[in-house]
Amino acid sequence: MKRIATRRSFTRLPLLALAFAASAVGATVMPSVGSNLANAAPPAFVFTTGSPNGLMGMASGSAGATNTEAADDFMTSSATGITSATFTGLVPTNPGVAGIQSVRVEFYNVFPLDSTNPPDGNVPTRTNSPSDVELIARDTAANTATFSTTVLNPTFSVANSVTSQGIHPLPNQMTGGEGSVTGEEVQFAVSFATPVLLSAGHYFFVPQVQMSSGKFLWLSAPKPIVGGSAFSPDLQTWIRTTTLEPDWLRVGTDIVGGQVPPQFNGAFSLAGETSVPLDATPNPLPDATAGSPYSQQLAGSGGTGPYVFSETGALPTGITLTPGGLLAGTTSDVGTFPLTVTVTDAGGCSSVLTRSLFVAAAAATTTTMPSAAAPTSTAAAPTTVTVPPTAPAGGSLPATGRTTNRLALIALLLVVGGSGVLSFSRRRRPDAG
Repeated sequence: MKRIATRRSFTRLPLLALAFAASAVGATVMPSVGSNLANAAPPAFVFTTGSPNGLMGMASGSAGATNTEAADDFMTSSATGITSATFTGLVPTNPGVAGIQSVRVEFYNVFPLDSTNPPDGNVPTRTNSPSDVELIARDTAANTATFSTTVLNPTFSVANSVTSQGIHPLPNQMTGGEGSVTGEEVQFAVSFATPVLLSAGHYFFVPQVQMSSGKFLWLSAPKPIVGGSAFSPDLQTWIRTTTLEPDWLRVGTDIVGGQVPPQFNGAFSLAGETSVPLDATPNPLPDATAGSPYSQQLAGSGGTGPYVFSETGALPTGITLTPGGLLAGTTSDVGTFPLTVTVTDAGGCSSVLTRSLFVAAAAATTTTMPSAAAPTSTAAAPTTVTVPPTAPAGGSLPATGRTTNRLALIALLLVVGGSGVLSFSRRRRPDAG
């Protein structure tokens, strides 16, 4: 048994050495990976509708119990983290920026997401409107955002406006607007405490300003976009009050109306970081075997190398994933282990990948010991029996060979089991004298 166990330990040595060498190679590349990643910046996301055109002011915010929401759309082409926003509007000259109490920005999906469908029929259409409820929000009152203001023009006038007094359900939705308004043209810059994370898609942006008195009016920008981030389809602005919820009305088509209804964008911009989808091979992962060294190098793709890997699932005991992507080790665990692997490229883009590692049980080993050699059949060894001689009467046995022959004969009879009568002749020694 010792000889067999020793042979097994020798056969494992080359595999263990290879696994150790592979781990060492993976570790040596990491300093450069870390330095490259630390100095890289993710691709920027920038969106803008351009400068205000002075045609429309849309109430968006609250003063007291009245709340109004105006929305305009944008698109993301990949996963995006929005970190800040700007928008431009009018605040009443009295109290001016001193009357700004808080700022809230909301993001909506496009109907019918997050909505009851079919709609209730209180508005001409819900096609291409914002959804019923917000997707995500950042609010300075909740400490999830901060803001600053810049007065662009102390006296700025818009040709027309829509406020809460002019927002009605069918059949009285078309009012033509509420006429020209003058106030301070103010640009708001809002920074988010944590990024607003959006996947690739179509969304609406809703700015809201809480005033101590009066109404904030979001200024319109040209539609189609001029001097900004043109995209398609570029939807027009929508608006609603709390009494109209969950429905929305189109500012130009439904409320202003006319022979050729105007269409508006809202003046705003967004900034953040984009991400590209990354992947890693091989997929699926090769199986492992309990008790045997495992080594598999992951290779990132889809972005800019080098790639950094991390794992937040449940690796089997003894197997680890290095930042360089080497999945290696030896485990005694058996089963399927789900893994969550995050891969990050040199540009800072990250993707979360789902993988699984199957560990099979070690194959059963049967050791057959050589059987003992069967004894060779041989003739039975002769048995030697010693029979003490009988001394003749009155003297000792003569020193002749006949005694030895008799002893051999006795022995032979005893061995073969025969029977016989032994007779001994005595010689009488003549009496003396």
